[in-house]
Amino acid sequence: MSSETHVNEGVPQPPKTFWGKLRAIGPGMMVAGAFVGTGTITTSIVAGTENGYQLLWASVTFAIILVIILQEMVARLTLASGNTLATLIRSKLGLWGGIIAVLAIFGGNVVYSVGNVNGVALATTSMPGNFPPVVWVVIVTLLYWGLLMIGKFNVLEKLITCLVIVMSAVFLIDMIAVGPNYGEMIKGLTIPEFSSSQVLLVTGLIGTTVVPYNLYLHSSAVLERGWHKNPKGFTGLARLDTIIPMCIGGLVTMAVGVTAAAVLNPRFLEGTLKIENAADMSTALEPILGPFAYVFFNIGLFAAAVSSMPMAALSAAYVTTETFNMSNDLKAPGFRIILSLVAWLPVIIFVVMNSSPIATIIAAQSINGMLLPITAVFVLIFVNRKSIMGDLVNKAWLNVLAFVAVGFVCFLGIVNILKAIGVV
Repeated sequence: MSSETHVNEGVPQPPKTFWGKLRAIGPGMMVAGAFVGTGTITTSIVAGTENGYQLLWASVTFAIILVIILQEMVARLTLASGNTLATLIRSKLGLWGGIIAVLAIFGGNVVYSVGNVNGVALATTSMPGNFPPVVWVVIVTLLYWGLLMIGKFNVLEKLITCLVIVMSAVFLIDMIAVGPNYGEMIKGLTIPEFSSSQVLLVTGLIGTTVVPYNLYLHSSAVLERGWHKNPKGFTGLARLDTIIPMCIGGLVTMAVGVTAAAVLNPRFLEGTLKIENAADMSTALEPILGPFAYVFFNIGLFAAAVSSMPMAALSAAYVTTETFNMSNDLKAPGFRIILSLVAWLPVIIFVVMNSSPIATIIAAQSINGMLLPITAVFVLIFVNRKSIMGDLVNKAWLNVLAFVAVGFVCFLGIVNILKAIGVV
């Protein structure tokens, strides 16, 4: 916490200055870092390449508004209740509510990690040694799983985070350098339009930003900071901690999509480009990196994939153990079993499926988007209970925004299911 934060009669106080509050930001940055991963990069590049600026409203405007609404509600819920989201679901909605939440987060995180595993496969196809992608997938999984088991993941996490930040900065610079059509960009950001054939991609663009497990992680992070000991005092900081990082993440997402729209979409329309591998995606960086674009993109894609994999395994383990009153110590047997399942099941699925990595990544983000309403509905129930929230209960206008946004995601999920079974 910031050095400006002090304790008054045992109650922690938030920083008083704006710069002090900026230095105290933490939980929100973790969430933003988690959603800027393989799924975000891949789905945004595919959307920009095939549809130009048209779907920016989904990947940036709608997704960022929705993620701010949900993450802010979760932070406020934790401040008011002094409990994590998983604990609240179990205590307030009973065993079956807890089981539903665990199944959704466990299944969603496995699927999300399948996307990340495919990201590793994409990024390592041209690695020295000519090893098949599955070898690198196993090595990477063994590395992060082993570090989690012995509690020494911090060093690797910091290195990967730095790589992702650098790649994000390059995309932002690239977006400016390529000189996009700003009129079309603004239109794409503000006018929602899509066809039935784009429903899966739209759901993926939303699902890769509004990740269900981030709601649980955000809740735990706020609690660990101790902000719940002074809920009214820290409400403003918690809101700032949500808005600023989510907007930064949205800016990176926009940069990826706009760069793809400006650089790759004309070639796609000419019939000279189709996104099938990392080499095709890396050409978006050629305007500023030239021949080094492919190497740099692969490093960034690899880092983005690996940075999200441990978070998926950890969050599933935390949600499950908190729901069933098990020990959430990293060395506890139950915690390790759940963590290991979420770490290794995606590898098995990758080997068995042997499908197109890019198609799998988009499908994984879409499934995550379809699972989102389960957790979102739980959050909406809690933030409207005066007995839990007190004076921090949801305002009517915020409920309207939340119900409309979550309702739209539900609609997309239903359409995706109907399309899958051939009804539409």
